[in-house]
Amino acid sequence: MSSLILNNSITSPYIDRRVAEGLFRELLGERPAYRVLNIYGDIGSGKTTFVNQMQSKYLDDSSDIISIKIDFNNRLLHKPQNAVMHIAKELEEKFNFNFMALWKAYAILWHKRYEHSPIMHAAQLPYFDEIKKLLNPKKSKNIVDIAVGIFGDKLTKELERLKKEDTKRVESKLYQFFAADLRRILKDNNYKDCVIALENIDTLGDNYADTPCSKDEWIRDLITHIGKDALFVITSKEPLKWEKCNQSWSNLIKMYEMKNFIKKDSIRYLRLSGVKDKNLQEAIALSSKGEPFWLNLASLSYQDDSNKLPVGKSDIFKHFISKLDRDSKIMLDTLSHSRVFTKDLLEVASIKYNFKLDDKRFNSLISMPFVKRLDNQKFTLDKRIKDELIKEQKKEESVEYRSFMFSYYENILQSIDANIVKATPKLVDESIEEAWYHLNLINNEPLVHFEWLDYYIDRFFMYATWEPFLERYNMIVPQLKKAKDKTSKEKLVSLYNNLAGLYESLGDTNISKRYYNMVIKLNRPQLLSA
Repeated sequence: MSSLILNNSITSPYIDRRVAEGLFRELLGERPAYRVLNIYGDIGSGKTTFVNQMQSKYLDDSSDIISIKIDFNNRLLHKPQNAVMHIAKELEEKFNFNFMALWKAYAILWHKRYEHSPIMHAAQLPYFDEIKKLLNPKKSKNIVDIAVGIFGDKLTKELERLKKEDTKRVESKLYQFFAADLRRILKDNNYKDCVIALENIDTLGDNYADTPCSKDEWIRDLITHIGKDALFVITSKEPLKWEKCNQSWSNLIKMYEMKNFIKKDSIRYLRLSGVKDKNLQEAIALSSKGEPFWLNLASLSYQDDSNKLPVGKSDIFKHFISKLDRDSKIMLDTLSHSRVFTKDLLEVASIKYNFKLDDKRFNSLISMPFVKRLDNQKFTLDKRIKDELIKEQKKEESVEYRSFMFSYYENILQSIDANIVKATPKLVDESIEEAWYHLNLINNEPLVHFEWLDYYIDRFFMYATWEPFLERYNMIVPQLKKAKDKTSKEKLVSLYNNLAGLYESLGDTNISKRYYNMVIKLNRPQLLSA
Protein backbone atom coordinates (compact mmCIF):
# COMPACT_ATOMS: atom_id res chain seq x y z
CA MET A 1 0.00 0.00 0.00
CA SER A 2 1.47 3.37 -1.04
CA SER A 3 1.46 6.45 1.17
CA LEU A 4 -0.01 9.43 -0.62
CA ILE A 5 1.00 11.93 2.04
CA LEU A 6 4.65 11.04 1.45
CA ASN A 7 4.36 11.48 -2.31
CA ASN A 8 5.82 14.88 -3.12
CA SER A 9 5.40 14.56 -6.87
CA ILE A 10 1.62 15.14 -6.96
CA THR A 11 0.59 18.18 -8.98
CA SER A 12 -2.84 19.34 -10.08
CA PRO A 13 -3.31 20.44 -13.68
CA TYR A 14 -5.23 23.55 -14.61
CA ILE A 15 -8.14 23.35 -17.05
CA ASP A 16 -8.87 26.62 -18.83
CA ARG A 17 -11.73 28.80 -17.59
CA ARG A 18 -11.66 30.94 -20.70
CA VAL A 19 -14.68 33.15 -20.03
CA ALA A 20 -13.51 33.95 -16.49
CA GLU A 21 -9.98 34.61 -17.72
CA GLY A 22 -11.36 36.89 -20.43
CA LEU A 23 -13.21 38.94 -17.81
CA PHE A 24 -10.04 39.16 -15.72
CA ARG A 25 -7.94 40.33 -18.68
CA GLU A 26 -10.61 42.84 -19.68
CA LEU A 27 -10.74 44.42 -16.22
CA LEU A 28 -6.95 44.37 -15.99
CA GLY A 29 -6.74 46.53 -19.09
CA GLU A 30 -9.70 48.84 -18.47
CA ARG A 31 -10.04 51.87 -16.21
CA PRO A 32 -13.74 52.24 -15.30
CA ALA A 33 -14.64 54.03 -12.07
CA TYR A 34 -14.62 50.77 -10.08
CA ARG A 35 -13.35 47.31 -11.01
CA VAL A 36 -14.83 44.30 -9.22
CA LEU A 37 -14.78 40.71 -10.54
CA ASN A 38 -16.85 38.26 -8.49
CA ILE A 39 -15.97 34.59 -9.04
CA TYR A 40 -18.60 32.46 -7.30
CA GLY A 41 -19.48 28.78 -7.05
CA ASP A 42 -19.76 25.81 -4.68
CA ILE A 43 -16.95 24.78 -2.35
CA GLY A 44 -14.40 22.81 -4.37
CA SER A 45 -15.50 24.26 -7.71
CA GLY A 46 -12.06 25.70 -8.53
CA LYS A 47 -12.28 29.36 -7.44
CA THR A 48 -8.96 29.38 -5.60
CA THR A 49 -7.28 27.45 -8.41
CA PHE A 50 -8.49 30.06 -10.89
CA VAL A 51 -7.22 32.98 -8.77
CA ASN A 52 -3.85 31.24 -8.33
CA GLN A 53 -3.61 30.65 -12.08
CA MET A 54 -4.33 34.31 -12.86
CA GLN A 55 -1.72 35.30 -10.30
CA SER A 56 0.85 33.00 -11.88
CA LYS A 57 0.01 33.90 -15.49
CA TYR A 58 -0.43 37.67 -15.30
CA LEU A 59 0.93 39.05 -12.03
CA ASP A 60 3.90 37.17 -10.56
CA ASP A 61 6.40 38.11 -13.27
CA SER A 62 5.07 41.61 -13.84
CA SER A 63 7.26 44.46 -12.65
CA ASP A 64 4.59 47.13 -13.07
CA ILE A 65 1.63 45.43 -11.34
CA ILE A 66 1.37 44.91 -7.59
CA SER A 67 -0.92 42.26 -6.14
CA ILE A 68 -2.05 40.85 -2.83
CA LYS A 69 -4.34 37.99 -1.84
CA ILE A 70 -6.04 37.41 1.51
CA ASP A 71 -8.30 34.54 2.52
CA PHE A 72 -11.16 35.16 4.95
CA ASN A 73 -10.89 31.57 6.12
CA ASN A 74 -8.44 33.28 8.47
CA ARG A 75 -11.10 34.45 10.89
CA LEU A 76 -8.88 37.08 12.50
CA LEU A 77 -9.33 39.06 9.28
CA HIS A 78 -13.10 39.26 9.76
CA LYS A 79 -12.57 42.42 11.74
CA PRO A 80 -12.02 45.35 9.34
CA GLN A 81 -9.17 46.85 11.35
CA ASN A 82 -7.26 43.55 11.30
CA ALA A 83 -7.90 42.98 7.58
CA VAL A 84 -6.75 46.44 6.47
CA MET A 85 -3.59 46.31 8.59
CA HIS A 86 -2.88 42.77 7.35
CA ILE A 87 -3.10 43.85 3.69
CA ALA A 88 -0.82 46.83 4.38
CA LYS A 89 1.78 44.69 6.16
CA GLU A 90 1.76 42.08 3.39
CA LEU A 91 2.27 44.74 0.71
CA GLU A 92 5.02 46.42 2.72
CA GLU A 93 6.91 43.16 3.15
CA LYS A 94 6.42 42.07 -0.46
CA PHE A 95 7.18 45.36 -2.23
CA ASN A 96 9.02 47.45 0.38
CA PHE A 97 6.25 50.06 0.50
CA ASN A 98 5.59 52.65 3.18
CA PHE A 99 2.01 53.10 4.44
CA MET A 100 2.89 56.09 6.60
CA ALA A 101 -0.55 57.75 6.80
CA LEU A 102 -2.20 54.46 7.74
CA TRP A 103 0.33 53.81 10.49
CA LYS A 104 -0.09 57.33 11.80
CA ALA A 105 -3.88 56.82 12.02
CA TYR A 106 -3.31 53.43 13.63
CA ALA A 107 -0.90 54.94 16.16
CA ILE A 108 -3.51 57.57 17.09
CA LEU A 109 -6.04 54.78 17.64
CA TRP A 110 -3.69 52.80 19.88
CA HIS A 111 -2.58 55.91 21.73
CA LYS A 112 -6.22 56.76 22.53
CA ARG A 113 -6.93 53.25 23.76
CA TYR A 114 -3.73 52.24 25.46
CA GLU A 115 -2.03 55.48 26.51
CA HIS A 116 -1.08 54.11 29.94
CA SER A 117 -0.66 50.48 28.90
CA PRO A 118 2.34 48.32 27.94
CA ILE A 119 0.41 47.18 24.86
CA MET A 120 1.26 50.48 23.12
CA HIS A 121 4.86 49.29 22.98
CA ALA A 122 3.95 45.62 22.55
CA ALA A 123 2.39 46.46 19.20
CA GLN A 124 5.84 47.26 17.80
CA LEU A 125 4.43 49.88 15.43
CA PRO A 126 6.54 50.53 12.32
CA TYR A 127 8.01 54.04 11.93
CA PHE A 128 7.60 54.56 15.67
CA ASP A 129 10.31 57.27 15.75
CA GLU A 130 8.42 59.37 13.19
CA ILE A 131 5.04 58.64 14.74
CA LYS A 132 5.96 59.58 18.32
CA LYS A 133 6.89 63.09 17.11
CA LEU A 134 3.38 63.46 15.75
CA LEU A 135 1.80 62.02 18.90
CA ASN A 136 3.69 64.51 21.08
CA PRO A 137 3.66 67.78 19.11
CA LYS A 138 4.74 69.92 22.08
CA LYS A 139 8.17 68.29 21.97
CA SER A 140 8.84 69.54 18.45
CA LYS A 141 8.75 73.15 17.23
CA ASN A 142 8.30 72.19 13.61
CA ILE A 143 5.68 69.45 14.01
CA VAL A 144 3.40 70.88 11.30
CA ASP A 145 6.29 70.95 8.84
CA ILE A 146 7.21 67.38 9.78
CA ALA A 147 3.63 66.18 9.33
CA VAL A 148 3.15 67.92 5.99
CA GLY A 149 6.50 66.63 4.80
CA ILE A 150 5.52 63.06 5.59
CA PHE A 151 1.84 63.05 4.64
CA GLY A 152 0.95 66.18 2.66
CA ASP A 153 -1.18 69.14 3.76
CA LYS A 154 -4.66 67.69 3.16
CA LEU A 155 -3.88 64.31 4.72
CA THR A 156 -2.21 65.97 7.70
CA LYS A 157 -5.39 67.90 8.49
CA GLU A 158 -7.43 64.69 8.25
CA LEU A 159 -5.03 62.95 10.63
CA GLU A 160 -5.15 65.82 13.10
CA ARG A 161 -8.96 65.60 13.15
CA LEU A 162 -8.70 61.98 14.28
CA LYS A 163 -7.35 63.10 17.64
CA LYS A 164 -10.76 64.61 18.41
CA GLU A 165 -12.74 61.53 17.28
CA ASP A 166 -13.78 58.61 19.48
CA THR A 167 -11.96 55.33 18.96
CA LYS A 168 -14.74 53.67 16.96
CA ARG A 169 -14.70 56.56 14.52
CA VAL A 170 -10.91 56.42 14.18
CA GLU A 171 -11.05 52.68 13.54
CA SER A 172 -13.72 53.08 10.87
CA LYS A 173 -11.50 55.52 8.96
CA LEU A 174 -8.39 53.32 8.74
CA TYR A 175 -9.33 52.05 5.28
CA GLN A 176 -9.48 55.65 4.01
CA PHE A 177 -5.85 56.23 4.95
CA PHE A 178 -4.88 52.87 3.47
CA ALA A 179 -6.52 53.95 0.19
CA ALA A 180 -4.75 57.32 0.26
CA ASP A 181 -1.38 55.66 0.83
CA LEU A 182 -1.97 53.09 -1.90
CA ARG A 183 -2.92 55.71 -4.48
CA ARG A 184 0.23 57.68 -3.59
CA ILE A 185 2.42 54.56 -3.86
CA LEU A 186 1.01 53.62 -7.26
CA LYS A 187 1.55 57.15 -8.58
CA ASP A 188 5.02 57.73 -7.12
CA ASN A 189 6.33 54.38 -8.39
CA ASN A 190 4.60 54.45 -11.79
CA TYR A 191 2.84 51.15 -11.27
CA LYS A 192 0.43 50.27 -14.07
CA ASP A 193 -2.08 48.45 -11.88
CA CYS A 194 -2.93 46.88 -8.54
CA VAL A 195 -4.88 43.64 -7.99
CA ILE A 196 -6.40 42.79 -4.60
CA ALA A 197 -7.88 39.28 -4.31
CA LEU A 198 -10.30 38.68 -1.42
CA GLU A 199 -11.19 35.00 -1.08
CA ASN A 200 -14.23 33.48 0.64
CA ILE A 201 -15.87 36.80 1.40
CA ASP A 202 -19.14 35.09 2.35
CA THR A 203 -17.46 33.53 5.38
CA LEU A 204 -17.44 36.98 7.00
CA GLY A 205 -19.50 36.45 10.11
CA ASP A 206 -21.95 38.71 11.88
CA ASN A 207 -19.85 38.99 15.06
CA TYR A 208 -18.57 42.41 14.10
CA ALA A 209 -21.65 43.57 12.17
CA ASP A 210 -24.93 45.18 13.19
CA THR A 211 -26.69 44.36 9.90
CA PRO A 212 -26.09 41.98 6.94
CA CYS A 213 -24.84 44.90 4.86
CA SER A 214 -22.44 46.19 7.50
CA LYS A 215 -20.34 43.00 7.68
CA ASP A 216 -18.62 43.79 4.36
CA GLU A 217 -19.40 47.50 4.20
CA TRP A 218 -15.75 48.34 4.79
CA ILE A 219 -14.82 46.46 1.60
CA ARG A 220 -17.25 48.50 -0.47
CA ASP A 221 -15.90 51.67 1.16
CA LEU A 222 -12.32 50.59 0.41
CA ILE A 223 -13.22 49.98 -3.25
CA THR A 224 -14.93 53.38 -3.40
CA HIS A 225 -11.91 55.22 -2.00
CA ILE A 226 -9.34 53.40 -4.16
CA GLY A 227 -11.53 53.74 -7.25
CA LYS A 228 -10.13 52.77 -10.63
CA ASP A 229 -6.59 52.28 -9.30
CA ALA A 230 -7.20 48.67 -8.15
CA LEU A 231 -8.93 45.58 -9.51
CA PHE A 232 -10.72 43.59 -6.79
CA VAL A 233 -11.15 39.87 -7.46
CA ILE A 234 -13.64 38.52 -4.92
CA THR A 235 -14.53 34.83 -4.51
CA SER A 236 -17.66 33.55 -2.78
CA LYS A 237 -20.12 30.66 -2.73
CA GLU A 238 -23.03 32.89 -3.70
CA PRO A 239 -22.94 35.89 -6.06
CA LEU A 240 -22.42 39.25 -4.39
CA LYS A 241 -25.72 41.03 -3.73
CA TRP A 242 -24.39 44.46 -2.88
CA GLU A 243 -27.22 46.11 -4.81
CA LYS A 244 -29.44 45.26 -1.82
CA CYS A 245 -27.23 47.54 0.25
CA ASN A 246 -26.86 50.24 -2.39
CA GLN A 247 -28.54 50.10 -5.79
CA SER A 248 -25.58 51.78 -7.48
CA TRP A 249 -23.61 48.50 -7.23
CA SER A 250 -26.05 46.66 -9.52
CA ASN A 251 -24.10 47.49 -12.70
CA LEU A 252 -20.59 47.81 -11.25
CA ILE A 253 -19.74 44.14 -10.62
CA LYS A 254 -18.81 41.61 -13.29
CA MET A 255 -19.62 38.03 -12.31
CA TYR A 256 -18.67 34.54 -13.36
CA GLU A 257 -20.00 31.29 -11.91
CA MET A 258 -17.54 28.42 -11.52
CA LYS A 259 -19.47 25.39 -12.75
CA ASN A 260 -18.58 21.72 -12.88
CA PHE A 261 -16.50 20.44 -15.79
CA ILE A 262 -18.22 18.85 -18.75
CA LYS A 263 -17.30 15.20 -19.33
CA LYS A 264 -14.66 16.00 -21.96
CA ASP A 265 -12.81 18.40 -19.63
CA SER A 266 -13.12 15.96 -16.70
CA ILE A 267 -11.44 13.22 -18.72
CA ARG A 268 -8.76 15.65 -19.90
CA TYR A 269 -8.12 16.71 -16.30
CA LEU A 270 -7.71 13.07 -15.18
CA ARG A 271 -5.41 12.27 -18.10
CA LEU A 272 -3.19 15.25 -17.28
CA SER A 273 -3.22 14.18 -13.60
CA GLY A 274 -1.72 10.80 -14.50
CA VAL A 275 -4.82 8.56 -14.60
CA LYS A 276 -4.12 6.61 -17.80
CA ASP A 277 -6.80 3.90 -17.95
CA LYS A 278 -9.65 5.10 -20.22
CA ASN A 279 -12.35 3.04 -18.51
CA LEU A 280 -11.24 4.50 -15.18
CA GLN A 281 -11.32 8.03 -16.60
CA GLU A 282 -14.89 7.47 -17.78
CA ALA A 283 -15.99 6.03 -14.44
CA ILE A 284 -14.43 8.85 -12.38
CA ALA A 285 -15.88 11.51 -14.70
CA LEU A 286 -19.37 10.07 -14.16
CA SER A 287 -18.96 9.51 -10.41
CA SER A 288 -17.55 12.98 -9.71
CA LYS A 289 -20.16 14.69 -11.91
CA GLY A 290 -17.38 17.00 -13.02
CA GLU A 291 -16.78 18.55 -9.58
CA PRO A 292 -13.10 19.62 -9.40
CA PHE A 293 -12.80 18.61 -5.73
CA TRP A 294 -13.76 14.97 -6.43
CA LEU A 295 -11.67 14.84 -9.59
CA ASN A 296 -8.72 16.02 -7.50
CA LEU A 297 -9.28 13.38 -4.85
CA ALA A 298 -9.70 10.64 -7.43
CA SER A 299 -6.57 11.66 -9.30
CA LEU A 300 -4.56 11.33 -6.07
CA SER A 301 -5.51 7.71 -5.47
CA TYR A 302 -6.45 6.05 -8.79
CA GLN A 303 -3.30 6.68 -10.79
CA ASP A 304 -2.01 3.14 -10.42
CA ASP A 305 -5.36 1.30 -10.19
CA SER A 306 -7.71 0.17 -12.91
CA ASN A 307 -9.22 -2.87 -11.23
CA LYS A 308 -11.61 -0.95 -8.92
CA LEU A 309 -13.89 1.45 -10.72
CA PRO A 310 -15.63 4.14 -8.60
CA VAL A 311 -19.41 4.04 -8.47
CA GLY A 312 -20.00 7.15 -6.33
CA LYS A 313 -18.31 9.96 -4.46
CA SER A 314 -18.17 7.94 -1.25
CA ASP A 315 -16.24 5.24 -3.15
CA ILE A 316 -13.74 7.82 -4.38
CA PHE A 317 -13.20 8.98 -0.81
CA LYS A 318 -12.90 5.44 0.59
CA HIS A 319 -10.37 4.50 -2.09
CA PHE A 320 -8.38 7.61 -1.26
CA ILE A 321 -8.37 6.70 2.44
CA SER A 322 -7.37 3.11 1.66
CA LYS A 323 -4.18 4.40 0.00
CA LEU A 324 -3.03 6.25 3.14
CA ASP A 325 -0.68 4.74 5.67
CA ARG A 326 -1.71 4.63 9.35
CA ASP A 327 0.21 7.77 10.36
CA SER A 328 -1.23 9.86 7.54
CA LYS A 329 -4.77 8.70 8.32
CA ILE A 330 -4.48 9.62 12.02
CA MET A 331 -2.95 12.98 11.12
CA LEU A 332 -5.88 13.82 8.82
CA ASP A 333 -8.42 12.57 11.37
CA THR A 334 -6.95 14.95 13.93
CA LEU A 335 -7.03 17.89 11.52
CA SER A 336 -10.62 17.16 10.52
CA HIS A 337 -11.66 19.00 13.71
CA SER A 338 -9.39 22.00 13.23
CA ARG A 339 -10.30 25.27 11.57
CA VAL A 340 -6.65 26.20 11.08
CA PHE A 341 -3.49 24.27 11.79
CA THR A 342 0.22 24.87 12.13
CA LYS A 343 3.21 22.60 12.24
CA ASP A 344 3.39 23.17 15.98
CA LEU A 345 -0.16 21.87 16.44
CA LEU A 346 0.69 18.74 14.45
CA GLU A 347 3.84 18.16 16.49
CA VAL A 348 1.80 18.20 19.71
CA ALA A 349 -0.85 15.94 18.12
CA SER A 350 1.81 13.48 16.88
CA ILE A 351 2.94 12.91 20.48
CA LYS A 352 -0.59 12.47 21.81
CA TYR A 353 -1.83 10.19 19.01
CA ASN A 354 1.47 8.49 18.26
CA PHE A 355 1.92 9.20 14.57
CA LYS A 356 5.15 9.98 12.77
CA LEU A 357 5.70 13.58 11.72
CA ASP A 358 8.82 14.83 9.95
CA ASP A 359 9.53 17.66 7.50
CA LYS A 360 8.93 15.42 4.50
CA ARG A 361 5.49 14.33 5.68
CA PHE A 362 4.48 17.87 6.70
CA ASN A 363 5.65 19.45 3.42
CA SER A 364 3.86 16.74 1.49
CA LEU A 365 0.65 17.35 3.45
CA ILE A 366 0.61 21.11 2.80
CA SER A 367 1.22 20.50 -0.92
CA MET A 368 -2.00 18.49 -1.20
CA PRO A 369 -4.76 20.16 -3.28
CA PHE A 370 -7.24 19.94 -0.38
CA VAL A 371 -4.95 22.01 1.90
CA LYS A 372 -5.07 25.81 1.72
CA ARG A 373 -2.28 28.09 2.93
CA LEU A 374 -3.60 31.06 4.94
CA ASP A 375 -0.18 32.58 5.62
CA ASN A 376 3.40 31.42 6.06
CA GLN A 377 2.55 29.30 9.09
CA LYS A 378 -1.22 28.65 9.06
CA PHE A 379 -3.14 26.20 6.88
CA THR A 380 -6.63 24.73 6.65
CA LEU A 381 -8.20 21.57 5.23
CA ASP A 382 -10.94 21.81 2.63
CA LYS A 383 -14.34 21.51 4.33
CA ARG A 384 -15.35 18.57 2.14
CA ILE A 385 -12.43 16.40 3.16
CA LYS A 386 -13.08 17.26 6.81
CA ASP A 387 -16.76 16.36 6.49
CA GLU A 388 -15.93 13.01 4.88
CA LEU A 389 -13.33 12.19 7.53
CA ILE A 390 -15.74 13.01 10.37
CA LYS A 391 -18.45 10.81 8.81
CA GLU A 392 -16.14 7.81 9.17
CA GLN A 393 -15.27 8.50 12.82
CA LYS A 394 -16.97 7.06 15.87
CA LYS A 395 -18.70 9.62 18.10
CA GLU A 396 -16.22 9.18 20.94
CA GLU A 397 -13.31 9.69 18.53
CA SER A 398 -14.77 13.00 17.34
CA VAL A 399 -15.28 14.13 20.94
CA GLU A 400 -11.69 13.23 21.73
CA TYR A 401 -10.31 15.20 18.77
CA ARG A 402 -12.42 18.27 19.61
CA SER A 403 -11.25 18.12 23.22
CA PHE A 404 -7.66 17.91 22.05
CA MET A 405 -8.10 21.05 19.93
CA PHE A 406 -9.54 22.95 22.88
CA SER A 407 -6.77 21.81 25.23
CA TYR A 408 -4.08 22.76 22.69
CA TYR A 409 -5.21 26.40 22.62
CA GLU A 410 -5.87 26.38 26.37
CA ASN A 411 -2.23 25.42 26.94
CA ILE A 412 -1.10 28.30 24.73
CA LEU A 413 -3.26 30.75 26.70
CA GLN A 414 -1.87 29.42 29.97
CA SER A 415 1.69 29.95 28.75
CA ILE A 416 1.24 33.57 27.66
CA ASP A 417 3.01 36.19 29.76
CA ALA A 418 4.03 39.82 29.31
CA ASN A 419 7.08 38.96 27.19
CA ILE A 420 5.06 36.79 24.81
CA VAL A 421 2.39 39.48 24.46
CA LYS A 422 5.09 42.01 23.62
CA ALA A 423 6.76 39.76 21.06
CA THR A 424 3.57 38.48 19.39
CA PRO A 425 0.62 40.72 20.41
CA LYS A 426 -1.90 38.93 18.15
CA LEU A 427 -1.25 35.53 19.74
CA VAL A 428 -3.88 36.18 22.43
CA ASP A 429 -6.45 37.04 19.77
CA GLU A 430 -5.64 33.93 17.71
CA SER A 431 -5.71 31.57 20.69
CA ILE A 432 -8.91 33.03 22.17
CA GLU A 433 -10.59 32.74 18.76
CA GLU A 434 -9.81 29.04 18.36
CA ALA A 435 -10.21 28.00 22.01
CA TRP A 436 -13.61 29.74 22.13
CA TYR A 437 -14.76 27.94 18.96
CA HIS A 438 -13.83 24.50 20.31
CA LEU A 439 -15.23 25.28 23.78
CA ASN A 440 -18.61 25.92 22.16
CA LEU A 441 -18.41 22.54 20.42
CA ILE A 442 -17.75 20.57 23.58
CA ASN A 443 -19.94 22.59 25.97
CA ASN A 444 -23.00 24.76 25.23
CA GLU A 445 -23.67 26.11 28.74
CA PRO A 446 -23.60 29.96 28.77
CA LEU A 447 -22.53 29.99 32.43
CA VAL A 448 -19.49 27.89 31.56
CA HIS A 449 -18.69 30.24 28.69
CA PHE A 450 -18.97 33.27 30.97
CA GLU A 451 -16.73 31.76 33.66
CA TRP A 452 -14.14 30.84 31.02
CA LEU A 453 -14.08 34.35 29.58
CA ASP A 454 -14.08 35.88 33.05
CA TYR A 455 -11.02 33.85 34.00
CA TYR A 456 -9.05 34.99 30.96
CA ILE A 457 -10.09 38.62 31.14
CA ASP A 458 -8.59 38.64 34.65
CA ARG A 459 -5.50 36.86 33.38
CA PHE A 460 -4.85 39.26 30.48
CA PHE A 461 -6.17 42.51 31.95
CA MET A 462 -2.69 43.67 32.93
CA TYR A 463 -1.54 43.29 29.31
CA ALA A 464 -4.51 45.33 27.98
CA THR A 465 -5.39 42.60 25.47
CA TRP A 466 -9.12 43.14 25.90
CA GLU A 467 -10.57 43.35 22.40
CA PRO A 468 -10.84 39.56 21.79
CA PHE A 469 -13.35 39.36 24.64
CA LEU A 470 -15.85 42.02 23.59
CA GLU A 471 -17.79 40.21 20.88
CA ARG A 472 -17.71 36.95 22.83
CA TYR A 473 -19.22 38.58 25.89
CA ASN A 474 -21.93 39.97 23.62
CA MET A 475 -22.62 36.47 22.26
CA ILE A 476 -23.46 35.24 25.77
CA VAL A 477 -25.86 38.11 26.57
CA PRO A 478 -28.92 36.68 24.73
CA GLN A 479 -28.44 33.26 26.35
CA LEU A 480 -28.20 34.67 29.86
CA LYS A 481 -31.23 36.89 29.21
CA LYS A 482 -33.33 33.84 28.35
CA ALA A 483 -32.32 31.96 31.49
CA LYS A 484 -34.62 32.46 34.48
CA ASP A 485 -32.43 31.17 37.30
CA LYS A 486 -30.90 33.51 39.86
CA THR A 487 -27.29 32.59 38.99
CA SER A 488 -27.74 33.53 35.33
CA LYS A 489 -29.21 36.91 36.32
CA GLU A 490 -26.27 37.58 38.64
CA LYS A 491 -23.81 36.64 35.88
CA LEU A 492 -25.62 38.95 33.46
CA VAL A 493 -25.02 41.87 35.83
CA SER A 494 -21.34 40.90 36.07
CA LEU A 495 -21.13 40.56 32.31
CA TYR A 496 -22.60 44.04 31.71
CA ASN A 497 -20.24 45.45 34.33
CA ASN A 498 -17.27 43.81 32.58
CA LEU A 499 -18.38 45.12 29.20
CA ALA A 500 -18.74 48.63 30.64
CA GLY A 501 -15.21 48.46 32.04
CA LEU A 502 -13.74 47.05 28.83
CA TYR A 503 -15.30 49.70 26.62
CA GLU A 504 -14.23 52.40 29.07
CA SER A 505 -10.66 51.08 28.91
CA LEU A 506 -10.81 51.20 25.12
CA GLY A 507 -11.95 54.83 25.14
CA ASP A 508 -15.50 54.07 23.91
CA THR A 509 -17.22 56.06 26.65
CA ASN A 510 -20.71 56.21 25.11
CA ILE A 511 -20.95 52.41 24.88
CA SER A 512 -19.45 52.12 28.35
CA LYS A 513 -22.14 54.39 29.84
CA ARG A 514 -24.86 52.31 28.20
CA TYR A 515 -23.65 49.15 29.91
CA TYR A 516 -23.20 50.88 33.27
CA ASN A 517 -26.83 52.01 33.00
CA MET A 518 -27.86 48.40 32.37
CA VAL A 519 -26.02 47.35 35.54
CA ILE A 520 -27.85 50.03 37.53
CA LYS A 521 -31.19 49.03 36.04
CA LEU A 522 -30.73 45.33 36.85
CA ASN A 523 -29.54 46.11 40.37
CA ARG A 524 -32.36 48.55 41.11
CA PRO A 525 -34.91 45.93 42.32
CA GLN A 526 -32.35 44.62 44.82
CA LEU A 527 -31.57 48.14 46.04
CA LEU A 528 -35.28 48.97 46.49
CA SER A 529 -35.81 45.71 48.34
CA ALA A 530 -32.92 46.47 50.68
